[in-house]
Amino acid sequence: MRWFRRRRVDLGTYVAPDPVAPPPTAQIVREGALIGESVVRMTLRNRLIVDALRDHHDLDLNNLTRVAATEFETLADHEWESAERIRIRREVQREGADYEGLDLEHLQESLRRESIHRGMSEAFAARAADADSLAGVVDRSRSEAWAEIGDVIVARAGERALVLERDPLYGHERAERISALLAVDLSLLAQERGVEL
Repeated sequence: MRWFRRRRVDLGTYVAPDPVAPPPTAQIVREGALIGESVVRMTLRNRLIVDALRDHHDLDLNNLTRVAATEFETLADHEWESAERIRIRREVQREGADYEGLDLEHLQESLRRESIHRGMSEAFAARAADADSLAGVVDRSRSEAWAEIGDVIVARAGERALVLERDPLYGHERAERISALLAVDLSLLAQERGVEL
């Protein structure tokens, strides 16, 4: 039974790290906007993949640009609503009995968070209105989607080509189809245009 006995390890005494100052609001807004852009790119990439593989739709850059703008607008609205909730909560605390218990540090943090949410809302709204930014997001999404499914699409196209080559009647039926095209369709077209064959 000696094998299962646990040994005690001395981990030392815990010493709390020194407090770290919060990053500047502009840095948080910039990084948050990049994260939001990543979310929009992922949404577009998934839409491209589903459209191509499941729904067999062609690439529509105008539609993707509209979707990207809508996604950025949704993110902007969400951030604006978050800022409003923080502001309203702070005002309710000011008017209520809890205001005396509200310390200056908590008040400053509340103002800072509201500022961050408003800044992110403005950043997302600016990206939704910027055609160059939207085009860049759509282009990156398209590249990411192709990197993910390009091999599948190429393989499927190759499989269809192999099916045509394996079909023994394809060559015979092809000759018949070409004969019918020459006999009927081209003759009618020649008559319409006044050309002799």
